[in-house]
Amino acid sequence: MKIIDGKTYDVVVCGCGSAGFCAAVQAARAGMKTAVIEKYGMPGGIMTVMGNNDVAQFYAHKKQVISGIGWEFILRLAEQGFADIPDMTVDAPHWKYGVHVNIVAAAHLIDNMLTEAGVDIYYNQPAVEVEVNNSAKENLKVVDSVIISTKSGLKRITGKMFIDCTGDGDICAWAGADYECGDEITGALQPGTIRYYFDIGFQNNCDTKSYKYITEKLKEAYNNGTLLYPDTMNRDFETLINANGNNVNHISGYNGADSDSKTICDIEGRASVYRLMKSIHNITKHPGIVSIAPEVGMRETRRIICDTYITVDEYISAYEYPDSICNSFYPIDLHRDGMEKIYQIFLEEG
Repeated sequence: MKIIDGKTYDVVVCGCGSAGFCAAVQAARAGMKTAVIEKYGMPGGIMTVMGNNDVAQFYAHKKQVISGIGWEFILRLAEQGFADIPDMTVDAPHWKYGVHVNIVAAAHLIDNMLTEAGVDIYYNQPAVEVEVNNSAKENLKVVDSVIISTKSGLKRITGKMFIDCTGDGDICAWAGADYECGDEITGALQPGTIRYYFDIGFQNNCDTKSYKYITEKLKEAYNNGTLLYPDTMNRDFETLINANGNNVNHISGYNGADSDSKTICDIEGRASVYRLMKSIHNITKHPGIVSIAPEVGMRETRRIICDTYITVDEYISAYEYPDSICNSFYPIDLHRDGMEKIYQIFLEEG
């Protein structure tokens, strides 16, 4: 198939989730001719398409440590009335510091901020291949271009610098970079999660009495095998309703960096939500759940092998790397298969 020659850029960002959006805006604001390539027609990745719309964390022990384009984005959303910024100067569980954003407004603002910065946007045009050249340095490959899939056919996008924000390290892996995947000993990957949404009328009609009744009936569904533990992680029904299907199930045993495995994963993700929906329908004669994310959000896939690792000890001690580009503040948060609890290490003040 003939490949169409597209434009040439200083910076090409592959993936327009939270990381790709910030990278593209920053590059363009710095005067670079910039493009962003995204497989979906909506930007925002996990925050929007996948529905995990709580953005965290900007404060560490009541002091702001993260700002930049991400915080600008939050403030602009809040000014529009579409972001709920909690008081981060009071003591609270870490998850309560997440900024809840409206998905529609968030995606729209990303569109606007990219456009304002002068970024060329390639939505619904996923990268499918890379073209590399060997550089003068031994064993070093340089990406010259990416091939994207468009409605007009395959197109070549050329650049001086490529930033891999695919979430799976696709560009790096296709270019020949070494990578790891899974636990060093067992090979196990963290489970994924698929978001779903309850009918607003159904939510509003639930009260304390119905919560307790439905919770007891769901326990019966567990016992007879029509509902499985990972479908709700044994949460009571009030918790499920209040979470509105956000981050409440585990889809385990699949590799998001393997398309065949990911296909089965997405099928099982919908089956998991269907089991819950069917159980609710059997109890209330109402399906309860009315919508679902397009795919399972994966917590872990490839780890690209670079010059060094960020170790646990370095992370929890706030080690300052000489080439660092940003701050991060979130507990180590490892989700595990089966009935094992989430493994967490919280960052102490210091």
